[in-house]
Amino acid sequence: MNIAAIVDGNGNAVLFGEPGTVIIYTLAGDRWKAGDAFAFEPGGHPGLASLKDAIQTLAERLGECRILLVRDVRGFPRTMLLELGFALWSVEGAPVEQLDNVMQLTSRAAEAAAAAIAANQVSSSDMPVPAFFGGSCSGIYTIDISQVQGSGTGHNSKDILLPFFRSTPFSRIDIVCDHVPKWFSGELAAMKLNFSTESVNDGRWLVSVRSNGHRNGHRSGCSSCG
Repeated sequence: MNIAAIVDGNGNAVLFGEPGTVIIYTLAGDRWKAGDAFAFEPGGHPGLASLKDAIQTLAERLGECRILLVRDVRGFPRTMLLELGFALWSVEGAPVEQLDNVMQLTSRAAEAAAAAIAANQVSSSDMPVPAFFGGSCSGIYTIDISQVQGSGTGHNSKDILLPFFRSTPFSRIDIVCDHVPKWFSGELAAMKLNFSTESVNDGRWLVSVRSNGHRNGHRSGCSSCG
């Protein structure tokens, strides 16, 4: 697991927008090691377009790491980071002292999501389809395709998920799979969809795909939404 933090010269978390250093911590055995580190100062980029570019550059520099610890982040930066698939943690003091706690809470959340997906998934010999999670108006779906992958049924992740991505309004879909589909990077980027990954029990993966604002899954006028 990799966790990133933005800190000041004393190693304490900073408010997003203040000058700081991004440090990527990697769990090696039972210890955290500080790896790649680089300066980050989004406040030095005046204008929304420049700020957006700075955040996009940060996301690219962090690669698959999508857990970010800061003292606080609000407004547009918070919205954009969430859309890019980041899990944001507000911490006081030195983030390095919070890494174990963040890892444990993240793992519990991933396992809970995987369990919810398993409970919602209906076993069928037909093509499996994503199920609603949290009610039909939530815009959130779940599906467990780990049993389908490599089962010899003739269905693969692309057969199951690509039609859903292309035709169904949604805000997020949580997918449990044996491996992160290789086609995700190209196809999802073309559809302007963001995704994050998290390992769960039994060597499986939880992949959360988020849509942009134009494909929000909330249905206007739904009586159960109020």
